Amino acid sequence: MNPHPEKQCPFCAEYIKAAAKVCPRCRQWLSMRSFRHPLVGTTMGLVLLMLTAAGFLGMMHRLVIPPPNYTDSPAALQIIQSQMFFKDATNGPHIYITGILTNQSQTAWHDIEFECRFWGTNGDLTDAYNARCAMTILPNDDGAFRVAVIPIKDAGDYANMKLAVSNATN
Repeated sequence: MNPHPEKQCPFCAEYIKAAAKVCPRCRQWLSMRSFRHPLVGTTMGLVLLMLTAAGFLGMMHRLVIPPPNYTDSPAALQIIQSQMFFKDATNGPHIYITGILTNQSQTAWHDIEFECRFWGTNGDLTDAYNARCAMTILPNDDGAFRVAVIPIKDAGDYANMKLAVSNATN
């Protein structure tokens, strides 16, 4: 009885030891789990080619048909109501602005940026800040928002505010 049984290489038809992972004659890998196996290499190459083509087609689609910019339709998002609250947190005072936003367009918007302007009791501009809210608002829908602002002055210096949507992504 032969202690090393033999098998036939499927690539060159040479008889080799049954435990061999690479054919000593043609140097082909005999396991399907190898990246050097022709079938695995061809499949991976085709997948890579398809992913590259899909990325290229997606890029061309964005160039030919660009998504709408918020600057092209600034009236798409309207603030229905808003209010500000002062809160002393562990890392210092914060101004929290909450409110309701409505989307009057047919485009879903997300990562909405608010321009916050704060006015003092004497009517002078006290502070200004741009804050982002990681929310998505669907077409013809309303959504609640909250943004946090770190004030540069005391809470008594903030009498009122004006809030506007300055940017959004679709």
